[in-house]
Amino acid sequence: MTNTNEIVLHHLNDVLHVRINRPEKKNALTGNMYDEMRCALESAIEDNAIRAVLIYGSEFSFTAGNDLSDFDKGHIDGESPAAKLLNTLHLFDKPIVAAVSGLAVGIGATILLHCDLVYASPTRFRMPFINLGVCPEAGATLLLPMFAGHRKAAEILMLGEFFDTSTAIDIGLVTAEVEKNELLDMSIKKAEHLAKKPLNALKATKNLMKKSQRSLLTEHMKEELCHFSELLNSPESKLIRTTLLTK
Repeated sequence: MTNTNEIVLHHLNDVLHVRINRPEKKNALTGNMYDEMRCALESAIEDNAIRAVLIYGSEFSFTAGNDLSDFDKGHIDGESPAAKLLNTLHLFDKPIVAAVSGLAVGIGATILLHCDLVYASPTRFRMPFINLGVCPEAGATLLLPMFAGHRKAAEILMLGEFFDTSTAIDIGLVTAEVEKNELLDMSIKKAEHLAKKPLNALKATKNLMKKSQRSLLTEHMKEELCHFSELLNSPESKLIRTTLLTK
């Protein structure tokens, strides 16, 4: 795996900082970026010096989602970089805090379902999977109806339209809204505050909160990815992506 500096890592005050750093593409994610994030998280699981994780992008974009041109480099299935990262996030046993600003689209929005605390400045969220001829991933079709109710989840997942931070709070995707100039500092403080808590108690609490849904969510994510892979390779989805890439 080549280090491209598109995922910037540093460890400070017992917190692993994971910064998405591809501003020229609105922090759109590639296979290599997924791999770098996953490897960092896997190392953090075993590293007792890391007691919490903070994920963030820039003030202009958390991430615009999967790079469209990267979709055709491999199937999004159980072996894909994106699927491996999502599974690692799903099973990660330490606290994860996300700081979101500007734009959070596709996997940039659904990844937040696996974070414990999510703080956002005014942000444009979107889950446009159907518009791309595919279905949602990351367990969104299970978790979002659970959090928001069927009708609100249907509006977000079926229409694929943008929604704001206030709506993201209402549906349980975001913890609280924070002013843009305060977002990162406050998110760092929250992550460092968590890192000072007794780690075993934190891990036990997170595990207990997720225990009832863990096996169900694992199977559901696998099923989503099977449908995603099949739909991604359909003529309809390929035509949509080709059209978007040539605009």
